[in-house]
Amino acid sequence: MPVVTAIAAGNRVMLKPSKFTPATNAVIAAMFSDLFPKEQVTLVNGDGAAFSKLPFDHLIFTGSTSVGRSVMKAASENLVPVTLELGGKSPVIISRNYSFDKAASRIVYGKLLSAGQTCIAPDYALVHESEVDAFIQAYDHHVKLAYPEGPTGDDYTSIVNDQQFAILEELLKDAQSKGAKIIEAGVRPDDASKRPHTMAPTIVLGVTDEMRIAKEEIFGPILPILSYQSIDDAINYVNAKPRPLALYFFTHDDEDKRKVLSRTTSGNVTINGTFAHIAQDDLSFGGVGESGMGAYHGIEGFRTLSHAKGIYEQGNWNGMDLLHAPFTKNTDRLINVFLR
Repeated sequence: MPVVTAIAAGNRVMLKPSKFTPATNAVIAAMFSDLFPKEQVTLVNGDGAAFSKLPFDHLIFTGSTSVGRSVMKAASENLVPVTLELGGKSPVIISRNYSFDKAASRIVYGKLLSAGQTCIAPDYALVHESEVDAFIQAYDHHVKLAYPEGPTGDDYTSIVNDQQFAILEELLKDAQSKGAKIIEAGVRPDDASKRPHTMAPTIVLGVTDEMRIAKEEIFGPILPILSYQSIDDAINYVNAKPRPLALYFFTHDDEDKRKVLSRTTSGNVTINGTFAHIAQDDLSFGGVGESGMGAYHGIEGFRTLSHAKGIYEQGNWNGMDLLHAPFTKNTDRLINVFLR
């Protein structure tokens, strides 16, 4: 939430949080009421569609691409400029011979933070075909280290609601029915099924393009792992998909790094890590294409949420006076000088 940036740029803020997180919304509302007068920052509930039709100076939306289109359409009725942060399928590419112990640890963090329910969570991993098994073992190992009690532990997040849980189950069923292999990673307690809305960290192998899991943003603790033969193959696979909000690349090879950075398009990139770029406030953050438009954080946020008003003050002598009517031969001579 770029609230501080908006205030720094001289704005008032009206914040409309998700209707699916009432407890979190209550905490945010209480915090803001202690920090700001309600005329400066206020939190509202209600219909998101109606909210997006209001004549704001600027509107920032975080959510799905489909809803983002609707928000932009509604805002256009009042010519309200929008910044859209829309997520998408953010890939992880692991260069050959990179340390799986380090890569898996950082991917587990990025993928399973809030059980994958973040806009920049790694959506799928591309691993060299000779190293897939080793990466699976490393990923499983680090899931166990991070969540020793499995998906029933207090550190592991449940899925936000019935609807999203059903979507994730359907993605897995669709993939499995079309030949994919499903592997649950980490510790699996006997009572795991008793905790509502809980999905174990899951690996999916054998993913093909006709599967829904290859097309739709997952937004959950499911990690498809795909293989590649060369870094060029990995780049081509990423480029065949809509442009992602984030791209993660693990490598020590400068030439591979140059290829990935120069030949792919994404909102942001983190090298040898996940999630770290969003914590860099001086680094602009935003999507491109179907993952969004516009950017905020740091100076980009100030520019987005302010208006650069050009001001010109004329001095006592004005050269333009020479071009005023009535036009004379001197005017013609002056114009000819400018045209040389």
